[in-house]
Amino acid sequence: ENAHLRKVAELREQRRDLHLESARVLVQDSSNWYSLLTINKGTAYDIEVGDCVVTEEGYLLGVVAEAGLNWATVRTILDSESSIGALVFRSGSSALAQGDFSLMSEGRMALAYLGAEPDVVAGDLIVTSGLAGYYPSQLVIGYVQEVRASDNGLAQYAVIAPQADLSALTQVFVVTDFDVVD
Repeated sequence: ENAHLRKVAELREQRRDLHLESARVLVQDSSNWYSLLTINKGTAYDIEVGDCVVTEEGYLLGVVAEAGLNWATVRTILDSESSIGALVFRSGSSALAQGDFSLMSEGRMALAYLGAEPDVVAGDLIVTSGLAGYYPSQLVIGYVQEVRASDNGLAQYAVIAPQADLSALTQVFVVTDFDVVD
């Protein structure tokens, strides 16, 4: 319990730009078609649709898809409807991290819209871009495992292994507000 509390204190210290609301995971619901979590807090705690959800280490888990008074449904980053602006940390290249049907069963996701000559390699750290101020910047999404050619052979995409362990969640943090950093 002390180790857990130290991690929470570190997250709050490292990311002072984030306003966090702690919540417990009530249900993890996933299949071949979707990946969702239900948490025990909702609009009564200023949690709204579109809020990011992170682990105690600050790794991105997903985004609130639906919120009631004392509950919320979180669409995880693996869900096929998940899509978030991303950056390749090393090169600063913009892309889109998104859930993918074919990768979801492996616990992976895709990094798409890399451009004609992508500057991305296996091992690259992928973080949220924060562009347009919709989501906070610099939340860790995961690491690139490999770069593949698309089915049509005209473009490339990267396979991302999320940093967050979605299989063993008990507590999460909802980013209810954040300071936009230019």
